[in-house]
Amino acid sequence: MTIRATFALTCIFALTAFPVFAEDAPKCEEGEALVPPTGDDGFVMGKGTKAERHVVLTKGFCVDQKEVIVKSYKLCVDAGNCKAPWQGDLFSMYPRKDDYPVNLVTWTMARAYCAFVGKRLPSEAEWEWMATGPEQSKYPWGNAPAPSCDLVDYTNFGAPKSRAGGDVGCHGGGPSVVGAHPKGDRMWSGKPVSDLAGNVWEWVEDSFSPAKASTVKVVDPVVRNTSPVHPLRGGAWNRSYAAMEVTYRAAAIYKYAVPGIGVRCVRGAPLPGEPPDHEGVKATKSQASSTALHANAIGSGP
Repeated sequence: MTIRATFALTCIFALTAFPVFAEDAPKCEEGEALVPPTGDDGFVMGKGTKAERHVVLTKGFCVDQKEVIVKSYKLCVDAGNCKAPWQGDLFSMYPRKDDYPVNLVTWTMARAYCAFVGKRLPSEAEWEWMATGPEQSKYPWGNAPAPSCDLVDYTNFGAPKSRAGGDVGCHGGGPSVVGAHPKGDRMWSGKPVSDLAGNVWEWVEDSFSPAKASTVKVVDPVVRNTSPVHPLRGGAWNRSYAAMEVTYRAAAIYKYAVPGIGVRCVRGAPLPGEPPDHEGVKATKSQASSTALHANAIGSGP
C-alpha cells in the first residue's frame, strides 16, 4: 500500500470513528487543536503496564498546540492573576526567554494561569488520550522510532540524581523553544501538538492515586481526593527514554516547582467534583519526601 493510500485510509478512519464536528464539540481557537471523544469503545489507559484500565471520554476538548510560553504567562503576572516563577535558578526561563515554556510552576500556579485564559488543566485521562490517540501508540509520534533528539528534548539515560536539573538534554541544559522537535508532534484534527513528550513535565487536574488494573469501563474519570500530590505527565528534557512513553507517570506535591515542570491547558467542559483545598492541609513527611520528582518518578524504567 502506498503512503498516500495509507494516509487516506487514516483520514477516513479519523472522520468516521470520532464525532469531530458534533454540535456539542468546543469551538477551538487559534493555537488549539480539537481532540474528539474516544467513542463508545474508549481506549486502554496504561496500555502495556500492569495497570491497564478501559476509559471512555464522552466529550471533545481543545488542547493547546504548544506548552504555555513565558510571553503568555507574563500577561497573567502583569494582570495580577498569576504568581511569577522563581527566577534564581540557572534554568528558569522566566522572564527572559519569551518563546520557551514557562517553568518552575506549581500545580496551583498552573491552574491559575489556565483559568486566566478561560481554560483548565486536562484530566489525566484526557492527557493520555491526547498523547496516545486512537492508534494507542507508545509515543506521541507513534510506536517507532525510539526517542532521539530528532523527535524530543530528553536525556537518554536521565540526568544524574545529584544534578537532576543539570547541563543535559538535547540543547545543553534547560528546556528548548516550544515546538523545536516537530518530528515528534502528534496530529489532531490536522494540527500538530508539540512536546507531549520531553521538554517540560505537564501538570494534570487529578489528585494522585496509584493506578490499578480494572476490566470495568470507566467514563470520564477524574480522581478527586485530599492528597496534596498531583500527577505529572510527558517527561522533561532531563528525563530518560522511558519517561517519553505516553503511559509513564510521575507525581509531586502541589507546591513543587522545578525547572523541569511546566503547563499545558485545554478548553472544554468543566470537570466534575471540586479540587482539594491545599492551603489548610499540611503534607506529611512521607508524602513530601516520596514525591520529590527528581528522586522518585512514579513509573517504570529509568
